[in-house]
Amino acid sequence: MKIEILLAAYNGSQYLPDLLSSLTSQTEQHFSVLYQDDGSSDRTAALLEEQSVRDPRFRPGMEQGRHLGAKKNFLSLLRQSSADLLFLCDQDDLWLPEKIRTLTELYRQASSQLPEGMPLLIHSDAAVADRNNRILADSFFRLQGWDPEAVTLNRLLVQNNVTGCTAVLNRPLADLAARFGIAERMFMHDWFIALTAASFGRVIFCPQQLVRYRQHGTNTVGASQESLLRRAFRALGSGDAVRERIALTFQHARAFQDIFGDSLPPEAARVIQDYLSTEDMSKIRRIAAWRRQGTLMQSPVTRLGQFFFA
Repeated sequence: MKIEILLAAYNGSQYLPDLLSSLTSQTEQHFSVLYQDDGSSDRTAALLEEQSVRDPRFRPGMEQGRHLGAKKNFLSLLRQSSADLLFLCDQDDLWLPEKIRTLTELYRQASSQLPEGMPLLIHSDAAVADRNNRILADSFFRLQGWDPEAVTLNRLLVQNNVTGCTAVLNRPLADLAARFGIAERMFMHDWFIALTAASFGRVIFCPQQLVRYRQHGTNTVGASQESLLRRAFRALGSGDAVRERIALTFQHARAFQDIFGDSLPPEAARVIQDYLSTEDMSKIRRIAAWRRQGTLMQSPVTRLGQFFFA
């Protein structure tokens, strides 16, 4: 089984050496790394080139140096890789030594029990760290209030809990994402990939913290460091922001529906259409429909926002 890490980088020279060290320190060493700098103005490209000289497992992608943006960069890497198992990788995190081995073994166990060729996404929990790699929270899932059981399409339509740096895709899922992905119509690539896996195959959550998800103020999307209670009070005072978040779920669901069109499996198409049909309902009818569909958000804070500002 060919394992490849897809590393998208942009102006990450401050954190990249730690990430590269954590990759080369993995207990599972049979992997390659396909990397692509996004047109950085710092030493990111040079650091990656130096790494490829030291370690032939590292090689640049065909669009190395082009400024694509995070979503297009990851889609580009997906389209270039032919590996059986693909790990998404950000430039600023640290992988714990057992990450590749743990998720690869979990993949082998899961795939032996699933139909051959089924798209499969496995993702894990993470510890949250500051720019100096000091732990801020032992569990990203607990910090965010996410539900580990939220692995189905109806749950993921309204709130994504798949963080790209924790995710591994099998070949059938990577092929779907590469074929249908349109960066301009995604909120983030990891949400799109999660919905694709839940629509066409399976999403599996690993509760182990296998990554240190580093927060440093320039993350494309980061972790909230406020307590759930504090976020709840803030949500009640920011109705417009909550309404925008709910509107985003409709916008993203509609874009996902349009991207795949008639290629969507019938059950996935029904789930998406049922959710979209609630957009023009009255508040009471909409909340009742969400409860019936199971399209409630995962954390108490975000559900509270749904109920108050639906």
